[in-house]
Amino acid sequence: MDLLLLGTMALGLFLIVDPVAAVPFLLAITQDNTKEERRQMVRRAVLVAAVVLLFFALAGQAILGYLGVGLAAVKVAGGILIFVIGMEVLFGRLSRTRHSEAETEEAEEKEDISITPLAIPLLAGPGAIAVVLASVGSNYDLGLIATVLVAIAAVMLLSWVILTFSEILYKVLGTIGVKVIARVFGLLLLFMAAQLVLNGLQLAGAL
Repeated sequence: MDLLLLGTMALGLFLIVDPVAAVPFLLAITQDNTKEERRQMVRRAVLVAAVVLLFFALAGQAILGYLGVGLAAVKVAGGILIFVIGMEVLFGRLSRTRHSEAETEEAEEKEDISITPLAIPLLAGPGAIAVVLASVGSNYDLGLIATVLVAIAAVMLLSWVILTFSEILYKVLGTIGVKVIARVFGLLLLFMAAQLVLNGLQLAGAL
């Protein structure tokens, strides 16, 4: 397994999943829950998000093939989507592609937010799915798919750690610290989005 490729994939997926940005949301929505209840919701959310991303890593090629969508289109569309998310994160807003005001209001009334909105779309949203599909590619390469699966597992594990200890992390970083990290992630997402679009255009022969 190519460790450099694994690291690149894991970093790209971690940036788009961005569990750090979900910390204030999680604490605000679960303020009436006990610490154990919050941790149970985090466990379920991470498990569901991992299953969703693993599904697209394994079945994404077949789905795209059935729809007649090529890898170039996936990379260009994914790059545009990630660019939009990156811009929103850069300017300090929780991306509307990951969470809407209606979902926030619904979450405030729910006793269990593990499936929605925490797992979907906060952890396994459109951006994360696009990154997975773009990483897998159009050829059935077992080595590449294995690398993507390991990257997903690593990012989900790290997300579980961050969200499980969200209270401690928020006390250490504070509101300003979380915002600074989010903006750095947003800037890196813009770079990644531009590269994805360029790769897609090259595949399509436009460059």
